Amino acid sequence: MPTIDSPAVELAPIREMLRLYCHALTERSVDLQDLKQLVEKNIGWSKNDVATSDGAAIFLPSVVERFDLESDNFDFLKVMLTQQSGHIEFGSFDFRFDRAATKFADFRGKLAEPPDYHDHDHGHEGHHDPSSVTELTRFFKLFPNKRLALDIFSIVESSRVEARIRHEYRGIAKAYDEMRRRTLKLRPAMILLPAREVLLEFMVRLSLGQARGMTIPSRHRNIAREIHTMAQLIAEPGANVEDAAEATLRIYARLAKIKNDYLNEDQFELFTQSSNRSKRSSRRVGSNSSNGSSRSNRWVDQDVEGSMLTLPSLAGREREYLSPQGVDYRGDFRPELAQLLSRPEANSREQRKSLTAEELADLLRSQRTPKRRDSDEEGEEQDPQTSQMVQNLLRELDRRDPRMQSVTQRPSAQADDDTGPLTATQPNTFIYDEWNVFENRYRSNWCKVHEKIMLPGDLNFYRETLLSRRGLLKQIRGEFEQVMPELYRKEKRLPDGVEHDLDAAIEALTDLRVGITPSEKVFWRQHKIDRDVAVAFLLDMSGSTGEAIARPAEAAGLQDAAALFDRTQRRIIDVEREAIVLMSDALETIGDRYGVYGFSGHGRDNVEFYVIKDISEDFGAEVAKRFGRIGPLHATRMGPAIRHTTMKLRQEPSRAKFLFLISDGRPQDRGYSQESSEKAYAVQDTRMALIEARREGIHSFCLTVDKEGNDYLRTMMDDFSYEVLADVSLLPRRLPQLYRKLTM
Repeated sequence: MPTIDSPAVELAPIREMLRLYCHALTERSVDLQDLKQLVEKNIGWSKNDVATSDGAAIFLPSVVERFDLESDNFDFLKVMLTQQSGHIEFGSFDFRFDRAATKFADFRGKLAEPPDYHDHDHGHEGHHDPSSVTELTRFFKLFPNKRLALDIFSIVESSRVEARIRHEYRGIAKAYDEMRRRTLKLRPAMILLPAREVLLEFMVRLSLGQARGMTIPSRHRNIAREIHTMAQLIAEPGANVEDAAEATLRIYARLAKIKNDYLNEDQFELFTQSSNRSKRSSRRVGSNSSNGSSRSNRWVDQDVEGSMLTLPSLAGREREYLSPQGVDYRGDFRPELAQLLSRPEANSREQRKSLTAEELADLLRSQRTPKRRDSDEEGEEQDPQTSQMVQNLLRELDRRDPRMQSVTQRPSAQADDDTGPLTATQPNTFIYDEWNVFENRYRSNWCKVHEKIMLPGDLNFYRETLLSRRGLLKQIRGEFEQVMPELYRKEKRLPDGVEHDLDAAIEALTDLRVGITPSEKVFWRQHKIDRDVAVAFLLDMSGSTGEAIARPAEAAGLQDAAALFDRTQRRIIDVEREAIVLMSDALETIGDRYGVYGFSGHGRDNVEFYVIKDISEDFGAEVAKRFGRIGPLHATRMGPAIRHTTMKLRQEPSRAKFLFLISDGRPQDRGYSQESSEKAYAVQDTRMALIEARREGIHSFCLTVDKEGNDYLRTMMDDFSYEVLADVSLLPRRLPQLYRKLTM
């Protein structure tokens, strides 16, 4: 978790900006999501600190904290995103087995699949099965060792995409250069690797732009030169993903024959690009034409077509081979899985019926990190999670099938991973029921709330808000200070105090003159009347709060309007947190107990509940720093968030308790109001959560900036107080007014 002065870059506050950047690159709408969402699906991805793509969306880590400077962390995030955008833009997941390459002759259709592919009899004779899981699956079935083939293809294709990005988008090249430089410093020493892995490391270093200082096995210098030439061809603008596949075939054929033995230091030499082309098997011909055609340079094979009817198995024991160290800024590249998930029209439900669990298990096992070289285990490891991953993957494929999405679900089904009750197995997790209006009963232990302390930022947002809204702040303080005299009462006739009670003193003097012993109670003092109020502000932090707001026409005459709209790209969430800053300042004036919380999440098992200021927590600099971290996140499952807030208010001894729900729209989450049949479910569950709060003596109020809020609030807030704010920019002004009206 980043510290207060951390240089970490958090995804949530800048996700909308990054999405626009990604849209500009790819010229298509690409969803950006928190990497945690993909990893938790357990469908083949496991790394939680580098970017990846499932072919349709791009997944980024929620926090990047690799370097000492915030600018370096931002550059790392930007390069990761650009690389993943490049895979989508330049067709990494659009591979077609029968589509022609531009730099290589096409050998794919001439090669026979190994008869003992993965030790399973797939019933193939001769050529390929066009009904493979994906086009890339069909391609990888050509290789006796899929792990090596995947490694080669990943290096070659990532290199092709990176070269294309650097050619098309020169502005990002500087950031790429710096990431390359940092990465090369961390690469393993080539002389310490076995022979085959040396040449793979050589490929990685070539793709990172290293031109000098690479040592290679002397006996394999010609192979290294051929790889170098192929790498140059792949880096040319006209190369496509099919070229990467053809290069993979040729490189695999060469590397598979190399025994992966360790060599002595005197068996290495510095790599130099020979001026003489290899005359043994292949050459590069042609030169760039005057019109810049990328088809002028092609790889010409001289003796492979007649001899390479099948690809060779690995020389030596296969388990002696280990994949090369990854390049973190290139992310987690899973081309086969991404193609499977991103092309539902090519993997229709009927076609998927022919997919066996064994085929998907093979696909998933091939993505797994191999065992260590010194492992004593032989054969394939039987991962106990593979069968569960297969089921998860099949469920995800069904969910993405366009025809399945168009089928109207039974309202009571709620197909949101309907796997039964949940349990709280981690610290700060809480389980709540959810109301199913269609069955008129609770779904027991149905939602899991993860309570988290909001990460601290700096004080800039808090200070800038007080400064830029000083006119409104003065007005709010004045309104709250007007009720201050009502909060005090004068207690007279006390035996001691700081002031004399004039009436009692006159009576005492009179008594003395007439010979009566006077009362000693001649003092008075002011007592503060405790309001005994506890209030919780619950902020909607869903992704839609990241939408920019336009300057309203009526804002021109408002005090502080210029300061309010001077900042560019103001979002709904910015106005929400600004209102909370002003509200907190006012509440500190009158001393009410209050808490500020935010909520978001994705799915019933991951409702995120952020503590910005707990009710029992004193306001201070540490709390003020958290306001700047409030940002748009995921979905809006209101019921569990309200129930968790109710639990916090229930623990308060105050006589008067209030819950202010501040939202920009209707409750919505996976399986919770995303389809028309589910909208009533979500609205009624939220309403039931508010009813539960009322049973605990908590008064609830909903303030929404959704212009269509009346459509569902009439039902959701029936018998409860609510207001639809026509202009979101009025929220900082309206919230304190409502608070004073309701609680004083």
